[in-house]
Amino acid sequence: MSRVERDPERGRAAAAKLKALGATRILIKAAEQGYITQLACKMPECFCPEELGGACYFEPVATKSDWIPTHEHFPLSKKDGGRRAVDNAILAHRLCNRLDYSIRVGRSYARDLERIRKAREEATRRKATVEAIDESGEPVEETEPEAEGATPKPKKTKKEPELKSLPDAEKAQYLLDHPTISDLDERASAQGREARRLHPSHPARLGPARRGRRVRRDRDLRSGRLLRTTSTKRPVSILGTP
Repeated sequence: MSRVERDPERGRAAAAKLKALGATRILIKAAEQGYITQLACKMPECFCPEELGGACYFEPVATKSDWIPTHEHFPLSKKDGGRRAVDNAILAHRLCNRLDYSIRVGRSYARDLERIRKAREEATRRKATVEAIDESGEPVEETEPEAEGATPKPKKTKKEPELKSLPDAEKAQYLLDHPTISDLDERASAQGREARRLHPSHPARLGPARRGRRVRRDRDLRSGRLLRTTSTKRPVSILGTP
């Protein structure tokens, strides 16, 4: 025999809220028939923090959070042979349902208590943010504490103006202040000519092609690969040409 007094009128309002949350069919049917009349956790002890909303706070089933609506066998528990029926159903938070079972069977529930503590802290932080917005009228950005030894972000440098968009006078001044690739090439060529004039014997004087041949010849001479000595001690090229 059910101990819950049926109230179909209030139950229909609760059923509409349960549908919006995506609750299971058994909870919705129990509400429509008046067995569930209020959207509230009816476990012997509700563990949902008051900072979050307490017993009347529920989150959509799709979030799969600790505070979604679940079905609990009552007044006859499942352990005692209770059936999953509309007249043996109460509404419960997912975490409250699990905690109640852990307490009854002697299972550890330290992790669940830690989850409740974190939920309370998160709700308190959100509440403080909302109050700050109400007082100032402007949104407050939530900042996370900076990690120790964090590398500072490089500052963005100002982009140079596009040369085409500048007036002629500013374009001329810009070209005078900023050397172009042609200017750099001309400067390098002038420096090379001056170096060859001051140091005639420098390898740069020979030019790239001749300098390469001279370097290879000197290397071959040092390694003894260029010349070989015959029985007449006449130098012969490695290709056989005297």
